[in-house]
Parts: sequence; C-alpha cells; structure tokens
Amino acid sequence: MVTGELEKSLRAELEEYLNSRLSGLQEEITRIQSQVNEAFTRILERSRGEAETDTSVSASISEHMRAAHERGLEDAAAESSRTKASSDMAILKAGIEDISEQHSQSEILSTLVNRAAAFAPRIAFFVIKNDQAMGWRARGLEGTVGDDAVREIVLPLTADTPLSDVARSRKTWSGAPGGNAEDYLLLNRLGSDPPQRMVAIPLIARGKAAAVLYADSAALDADAINLEALETLVRVAGMA
Repeated sequence: MVTGELEKSLRAELEEYLNSRLSGLQEEITRIQSQVNEAFTRILERSRGEAETDTSVSASISEHMRAAHERGLEDAAAESSRTKASSDMAILKAGIEDISEQHSQSEILSTLVNRAAAFAPRIAFFVIKNDQAMGWRARGLEGTVGDDAVREIVLPLTADTPLSDVARSRKTWSGAPGGNAEDYLLLNRLGSDPPQRMVAIPLIARGKAAAVLYADSAALDADAINLEALETLVRVAGMA
C-alpha cells in the first residue's frame, strides 16, 4: 500500500489533471454552440431583407442555408464526440477515486475490474504467477463465462498470446485476433465470435508485470474500447 502522503499527492495530481480536461471540453462545447447560433442568425436576417427582391438572391440564400445546415450537422457531431469525451472523463475520475479509497489488494483489483468494464465490452483480469497467466475476474462475457469460469483459464507464458506478450514486454498490446499465433487459446475460452480488437495492459508492481488486464470489443466496432482510460485505471491500481 502507498503511504498516506503519497496517496494524497497522487490523488491531488490526478484531480487537477482531470478537472483541467473537463473544463477545457466544456469551454469548447460552449464556443461551438455560440458560433452555430450566430451563423444562423446572420443567415435569417439576410433572408428576410433580400428574399422578396431578387430570385437569384433567394437561390443564393437557399444555398447558404443548405451549407449552414451541413456545417451544423458537422458541428453537432463534433459536439457529440466532445460530450462523450467529457462523460468518459467524469467516469474515469470517479473510477480513480474509487480505486484510491480501497484498503486491500483484493479490493483494489476488484474495483479496477468493475470500473474497467465502463470502457470496454469485455474485461478479464489475469494474475501472473509461476510463469502462468491465471484468470481471476471477468465482466461482460457471455453466458456462464464469469468469475468462476475465468478462474479455470490458465495459460502458460510460453504460449504466443497477448498475455505473454505483455508479461514479457511490460507494455500495452493492442491488435486484431491473430496478431499472436496462439490467440485462439484465449479466445476459445472466452466464447463468442472473435472480436475486431483485443488489448492487454500490464499491471506493474515493483518493476514486474504482476497481472494483465485483458479487454476486447466483443461484437462491437474496434473503437468500443477506450484504451487510454483502461491504461490510466491500471496505472493507478498499480500505484496502490
């Protein structure tokens, strides 16, 4: 466990970073909304003053309106993306606070798995022990593939899977099924069809990969995984 002073310092730094990101996103959304409103106001004022006097001007106004509508759709899509990012940041911040409030290794890791489930369709947590990756917790898996079934998954680190890759390199791995020659050893145990994307993130403790958080996109698109958020949660859990 970290000392009280280190935990206090870590929490303060993370809160300052996350609050600054959330503030920036809100300011950007407000700016875009203001620009869209001003553009439509100008177009409407011009249309009221000129539409009755010149057919060509009316056609021009219609074109401007069409273009403005398209820009509005683009801005709305951008705003939606920023809103989602803001929501993800809020969920991530809550996850970090939740992890930092736990008082035992088991509580920290259980909280990590639960919170990680907000950022990927399927999650499985593996502990590295005696040159093996041993299943411990899972979320989002189909049917009976839950904690009990995952605990029955034991893969040797000599097998060519994302788990062994991460355990050796101590770096995050991300890719499609087949990126490692024996990915099927893991995927066959998790059930369902192969996902579009798989990721594996090492939990580093005392300079070694003590565990691996595995996630995949299940039946969704590859971007259903928020890798940066998962890496942040694993990093915080490792510090604890």
